[in-house]
Amino acid sequence: MKFIGLFLLLAGLVSLVLEFTGANLVVLNWLSQFGETGSWAIRIGITALGGIIYYVRRHDD
Repeated sequence: MKFIGLFLLLAGLVSLVLEFTGANLVVLNWLSQFGETGSWAIRIGITALGGIIYYVRRHDD
């Protein structure tokens, strides 16, 4: 679970940075169908979920 949390956290951060720069990956094009507010909410939610999972499971080996 620690790996999944870290992956979601990093994927969310990369997605947020790419959105700030105006670039977009083909994989992330589906987010644009939810509008600007919806896509930001999904990106922030994934980042927060990853951070929470990583924080809760940080001591797992």
